[in-house]
Amino acid sequence: MTLKEIGKLRKAGGHVSIEVHAIDPSIYQIFQRFSGRLVPITDSNRSARFPSRFAALKALADLGLDEVAFVHRSAYGEMIGAESPYELTELRQSVSIAHLRD
Repeated sequence: MTLKEIGKLRKAGGHVSIEVHAIDPSIYQIFQRFSGRLVPITDSNRSARFPSRFAALKALADLGLDEVAFVHRSAYGEMIGAESPYELTELRQSVSIAHLRD
């Protein structure tokens, strides 16, 4: 799905579950949660990436979304040796973005 398709879906009254993931301090990527899987949102022919959290949230707000999930995974488990290799440590927030619209 592309950013334009998300906008069209929202205008038609559809629902889409969107997450913004902090990949790096200067890379924020948008994903759609679909059937329990994360699917990257594209912009043209590549993954939609933004240089800041604000830039990603603003782009989504301008498409008509009111709220998204923000996810920041931690490397804590890898650094100290978590008990389970499948144990994820992450910050997950529900972020209201309607106020960011132009």
